[in-house]
Amino acid sequence: MEEKKSKSVNWVWGGLFLALVGGVLWFYRTNFIPETIKFALAQTGTINHERKVVATFANKELPISAPFSGSVQYISNNGQRVKRGESVATLQSEGAAPGTNQENAQKQTLLAMMGGLFYFQTDGLETVLTTENLTTMDLNRLIAQTAKVKTSGASVQTGEFVGKIVNNLIPTQAFLELTSIEGLTVGKTIRITVGEQTVNARILRKSENPTGVIVLFPHYIDGSAIKRRQEVTWIYQSPTNGVLVPRSALWTQGEEQGVFLWSEGVVQFKKAKVLDQDENYVCIENLKSGIPIVITPRKGLEGLVADVENI
Repeated sequence: MEEKKSKSVNWVWGGLFLALVGGVLWFYRTNFIPETIKFALAQTGTINHERKVVATFANKELPISAPFSGSVQYISNNGQRVKRGESVATLQSEGAAPGTNQENAQKQTLLAMMGGLFYFQTDGLETVLTTENLTTMDLNRLIAQTAKVKTSGASVQTGEFVGKIVNNLIPTQAFLELTSIEGLTVGKTIRITVGEQTVNARILRKSENPTGVIVLFPHYIDGSAIKRRQEVTWIYQSPTNGVLVPRSALWTQGEEQGVFLWSEGVVQFKKAKVLDQDENYVCIENLKSGIPIVITPRKGLEGLVADVENI
């Protein structure tokens, strides 16, 4: 009787042991299933350090107003460079009495009062957002000014702008709205991309309220006179070129950081030196482009046989 009881107890404990081992193996089953490993190919690329910021541009601009109401006939094309004293448009008075010969109506040629680019479009801020005001006036009030964009039509009223001249021989200035000015120094340059132009702009002034910097570009920035306030790209750190892998591939084994790579059918751990990184990728030193990298690293992968045909 005692012998049967002892065997029953052994069966119970044996069952519990098998259940425990089975549970542990089930919990860690993914460590032994190569199909659960995900790979990505290491590829040559670039880590960029860029940030979108808003710029408010200032140039030397001179609006041309109509001395009387009438119809406009443009002589110069939109965006054309003109010399001082050159004719840009003619204004024909429409105020003649009924029956009066149109040839006797008042007519006047409008001249460029300075050399530069002639534009049909104005925004009412030509004499407000200037390079001088940008460095001397209250920035909060200045950048809060509302533009009233207007493109002159076939007719204008007395005092209305027919167009404007922008002196494109004078470098453009701009106020860049930043979240922080820490580390920026007056006199130093920062790299800015405006449209397709990438240039080094010199910092003229730092501002804590509003937060940002006033910069001087090396030349006139195309488009800054038409789109006075626009988003630009601040390249706050030089880019890094090299072989990139997803950030998820990094793994710390002991005190060493590295990646698991696939070589001759086996997963191997390789110590890696990170040269640069962003929110998605890391640039690894001395890593071969095109090699499969594990992007789901975990313990137990070293020496595991794996298939990477479906990458």
